[in-house]
Amino acid sequence: MTKDSRPRPAPTVEEAAELQRARDRMIARDRLIDEMVDNNEMQIKNEHARGGAEIELACAVRGAARAEAGRDAHAELERAIARLELLRDEHRRLLAEREWLATSLLEIDNGPSRDDQQRSGHA
Repeated sequence: MTKDSRPRPAPTVEEAAELQRARDRMIARDRLIDEMVDNNEMQIKNEHARGGAEIELACAVRGAARAEAGRDAHAELERAIARLELLRDEHRRLLAEREWLATSLLEIDNGPSRDDQQRSGHA
């Protein structure tokens, strides 16, 4: 029998627990990265939608500023303002979510080492 073909001994309880923690951390990290990708995609879509809403708002402002502008023009202006504000709110929410995801990822990546866990009683 060669050295490489010998069966490995079963891991100790501590080793098995550490392997499970590492696996759980890896799965949590992968989920966070997937969520970050989704967040980035939503931010890009939001950015494009805000650009379109800003153009619509400029057109609505121009339409409402005309001397012959009626109620419909002013209602369109109000709709354009409301739509842009909703998109800006969503943008702020996405940025806050992105910060939370990035912080969570750093916490996973910089999580306690095995020595830190043993010192604090979390073996």
